[in-house]
Amino acid sequence: MQLHNEKDLTKPAVLEVITPTQVRLTISEGRYHQVKRMFAAVGNHVVELHRERIGAIVLDDDLEPGEYRPLTEEEIASGRFIDPVSQALYVPLNSGVHL
Repeated sequence: MQLHNEKDLTKPAVLEVITPTQVRLTISEGRYHQVKRMFAAVGNHVVELHRERIGAIVLDDDLEPGEYRPLTEEEIASGRFIDPVSQALYVPLNSGVHL
């Protein structure tokens, strides 16, 4: 999909319709307001977003907006890291891990 004011296409996404007003969207990159912009591009408005996971890291259901939890030892050992400021997921180049 071509987002407004961007020259590159987004990576393919997977859309699963849950109800007529609820979907599950799986994306593999995180551009600025990407989900809202994707839906706006096809004439829809996003009312609420819920992030379930970042890469292989599953977020706890009981986390409130703005809350966070420490990474588990297994998540740290996996080679995936989340920057606390940008919320970006980093994978060290030499880790052998692919997202």
